[in-house]
Amino acid sequence: MTSQNVPTSWRARSSAAAFIVAAGLTLAGCAGGAPADPGALSSAPTGSPTSSPSATPAPTPTAVYKPADASGPAQNVPVPVLPEVAKTETKEGAEAFAKYWFSILGYAYETGDTRALSKFSEPECAFCQGLVDDIDAAWAENKWISGGQIEIPVATAKPATDGSTQVVLQVLQKELVIHNQDGSPYQEKTPATNAGSVAVMKYADEGWVVNDLGLIR
Repeated sequence: MTSQNVPTSWRARSSAAAFIVAAGLTLAGCAGGAPADPGALSSAPTGSPTSSPSATPAPTPTAVYKPADASGPAQNVPVPVLPEVAKTETKEGAEAFAKYWFSILGYAYETGDTRALSKFSEPECAFCQGLVDDIDAAWAENKWISGGQIEIPVATAKPATDGSTQVVLQVLQKELVIHNQDGSPYQEKTPATNAGSVAVMKYADEGWVVNDLGLIR
């Protein structure tokens, strides 16, 4: 599926892209006493043994997410997790998967890692491959992207006549900037967008996959 009026964030490559645990344990020492008097008829009372208190392990610090800016790429970006419902061949599964697909698109913008995006996109999806190519180009030669995060407020699935499923989505994407190695802008920033999109998906042996994508004019 192709579309006109494509936002700058989704243009072809000519646009250059758019888109540590410490645990303490206290050990009690044993104090030795003097030998007992051999003539004593009774021994000194034995005290209760001293037990070693168990220290509570310190919690492992959680890596803190830091968005990208002109000083460097994003850090500790949360990896999107495929919801269980998105693994089902249902209307709810299709909608959940479409949202997941756009979450891995956003992850690719923030990290430059397009492996999941490629995995869940059919090779014949030209638009999908164009996004992969644009993101790869934006991160080449030590460049990086700041912004570009994606939110999907609405996703509605309906079956198509060819056996596929179409999911209509509202796609919100934040302003996007590609940075050179020194942090300067590589090109003019891409403004934030609010657009409609249609993802055409099919359910195969390994689950849903996107085989076409387009924008609603």
